[in-house]
Amino acid sequence: MVDVKALMQAAKNTTALSCEERMALYNSRRGDLMGYDCPICRNKGFVFLMKDGYEYTMECECMEKRRGKWRLQKSGLQDMAERYRFETYEAKTSWQKSILAAAECFCEEGEGWFYIGGQVGAGKTHICTAIANRLMLQGKGVRYMIWTEEATKLKALKTDDEGYEREINKWKTAEVLYIDDFLKTRNGVLPTDGDINLAFEIINARYNNRTLRTIFSGERGLNEIMELDEAMGSRIYQRCGKYKLKIGWGEGRNYRTREEGVV
Repeated sequence: MVDVKALMQAAKNTTALSCEERMALYNSRRGDLMGYDCPICRNKGFVFLMKDGYEYTMECECMEKRRGKWRLQKSGLQDMAERYRFETYEAKTSWQKSILAAAECFCEEGEGWFYIGGQVGAGKTHICTAIANRLMLQGKGVRYMIWTEEATKLKALKTDDEGYEREINKWKTAEVLYIDDFLKTRNGVLPTDGDINLAFEIINARYNNRTLRTIFSGERGLNEIMELDEAMGSRIYQRCGKYKLKIGWGEGRNYRTREEGVV
């Protein structure tokens, strides 16, 4: 990391240089920021300027691009984000077009949740990843949670109060949380009380903070979630408003298998 104060002090000590020459010297130094090679700041993240006889620094425009990359890496969606965009979502049928329109509209709103359930392989993860990606481009911090993996980890920490609180707070407080395969279980069995209690703890915390946005995808429709736990389901139902979608189960709606020639 470039030491700005040290760099400015070193250049000031070069008394033979004019102000313009000192600015050029500052700005010619290379920084050590990674992930994007910026010709303006030379990877320092800032540029030096002179105004009314005063020297000052200004953040380089590349920092917004860098923050976008950092948000993507931190989100856990990096591997899927390039493939799963609105532009690559298959919207040939009326139901696919309706889903795409709803997802794009959701991204333009400043608050609320999004829930999509139903048919396996119908593009639920794709559309939700596209939403998360769009929100990251808007400057939002996103976390990606694969329910089956993270729920197992959290339940294993139940006897470690400090570790449990540290881990669950990441999901409770994420600016945008995308939960994939919400309440999915092996072989279609019902979620355990431990699963329901864990889900409720996260959802209730997020429900109580209207600034947090949550995206859900899963095989269960929201009515099924309500049947499992009305308190949890009603919170999701209320926060989602008009963004509660379910893809019906039927032949031709699994485009994952259709593309592979199975259907």
